[in-house]
Amino acid sequence: MADYTNSAPATAGNRLLAYLIDALVGGALAAIVGAITGNVQDSGIGQLLALIYFLTKEALPFLGGQSIGKKLMKIRVVTEDGNSVANNWGASAIRAISLIVPLLNLYELYLVFTNKPRLGDQWAKTRVVAEQA
Repeated sequence: MADYTNSAPATAGNRLLAYLIDALVGGALAAIVGAITGNVQDSGIGQLLALIYFLTKEALPFLGGQSIGKKLMKIRVVTEDGNSVANNWGASAIRAISLIVPLLNLYELYLVFTNKPRLGDQWAKTRVVAEQA
């Protein structure tokens, strides 16, 4: 298992792009399930799958502790002591909770662009770092 103790912080731009990619993944999940069920406008199951992805995306073991967006942007979430959050379902969900509330979401964006740890990372005791070469 890689140690990310001394990894450089991820840039705000990479974090934002990863978030947007993950939002597209969640929307695609909802749309695909909606198309399969024939109810694209109101697919409760698709929306539930998108929410589950949103809450657990960094903990999914088959992605190695990265969401799809983070994997594409070559960044990852690690614990404060530098370990991967793969299979750390609690930390993944805690990080996501602050992004659900719209006004908190704007504050989180402000924190990212001022290079301060966002609330979700503070609560989950995590940080986002650049991939090691």
